[in-house]
Amino acid sequence: MITLHIDFFASSVYFYAEIWNNNLNKFSKCGMVFDTGASMTTIDTKLALRAGYSLKNVETLSVSTPRGLMQAKRVVLRDFKLGGVELGPVMVDVVDFHEGSNIFACLGMNIIREFKTTADWDDSHEVWNDKTKRPDKYDAKIYLEPKYDIATKPEFENFTPTSSRYGLWMINRQKGQ
Repeated sequence: MITLHIDFFASSVYFYAEIWNNNLNKFSKCGMVFDTGASMTTIDTKLALRAGYSLKNVETLSVSTPRGLMQAKRVVLRDFKLGGVELGPVMVDVVDFHEGSNIFACLGMNIIREFKTTADWDDSHEVWNDKTKRPDKYDAKIYLEPKYDIATKPEFENFTPTSSRYGLWMINRQKGQ
């Protein structure tokens, strides 16, 4: 079980994860938004470059964002941590986040779908903020129960974007649905 301690930022569920930093040869902390509306996990271009990921000779595609259609570079992070648990390689889309934003990444459905997800808002410690009642950041949590053996993680060298967990997220619809 993975526990994410969450806060609320710009009407979004906000938490910290860690991405593998190739330049430092260790994990670097990264603030993220839990985004069930995003099909892919996304990180900011500046964050990807600071972490030593090359954006040359990678797939470029158009992605739909709240700001409209944008160009994205698709890369594979060497390793990724949620709640202190190493997940292994993760495919992400790299885009330019809004200048001045405090958000540098969004956790998308290519990762979220691999977990049974439960949110826990402890109503006994609600606080007032901007005239809206909401749970205190220390009492709000998201629990991620993996649908696989979390003790085994795929190796970066064997990562297959189309068939591995944390690769592409596609919905296969049956005719007539």
